[in-house]
Amino acid sequence: MLRKYGDTNMERISLETFFSSETDWEMNQYKILGGIKELSMDLTKKKIYPALAQLIDLKNSLDQIKAARNNLNGKFPKEIKSFNIKEQKVILETPAHFNNPKNVEAIFELIDWALPVIQNTIDEGIVLFDFVEKNISLEQVGILPIYKEAGYFMITDNIAAKLQVHRYESSLFFSGKEKFRTLKTEFVRSETQQVIKKSPESIKQDLLKERQDLPNPATFICDTDLDFPFAETIFPIAKRKLMTLLAA
Repeated sequence: MLRKYGDTNMERISLETFFSSETDWEMNQYKILGGIKELSMDLTKKKIYPALAQLIDLKNSLDQIKAARNNLNGKFPKEIKSFNIKEQKVILETPAHFNNPKNVEAIFELIDWALPVIQNTIDEGIVLFDFVEKNISLEQVGILPIYKEAGYFMITDNIAAKLQVHRYESSLFFSGKEKFRTLKTEFVRSETQQVIKKSPESIKQDLLKERQDLPNPATFICDTDLDFPFAETIFPIAKRKLMTLLAA
């Protein structure tokens, strides 16, 4: 079965961290800094995913909540009562007076304090991402068929000294007026990087003999000299490069 590679259930910092029952300012700061530090440590270890994506999602959610609050203040005689964390919505009620509750103001002060810290960590992750992306090459293997939505791609795993071979399937879906591309992958096998390496062309020929469901597959190879973590960095960035090429 095809699957998305690199998914994780780990959630070390989220909106719930900001809207917890803690009323102590320093305790909330400590919890938030601790969560950001864990993700920052992943980046220090050259592990881009899921740390960078979690940080970006968190910042976007906090920005949306701030924007909702700023747009409503001064326009409607309502005050913020609470938050629907799942839907990222501000819940309003008509107050006896128009002053926001102190606990709600404290949450927004916490958000204002945390956003620059989150952004700084995101910036570090983007620098690392750009560096890795520039150091991964992507080339076609053999003649590229007209139909490119399914095929194979190979990618170097330098830590394991292997060349991984994956099958991919790309598809488009629409949400309103927006168009999105998905890329699902299936691990096929790995080739040990010996002194005499097997050429990508010969690997492609082996695949044609072994797996006849794709008689004329588009085939690509990603190569890099980086010895960064494969699952958390090399593989997901290589997938993004492949998606960009397929969308061109």
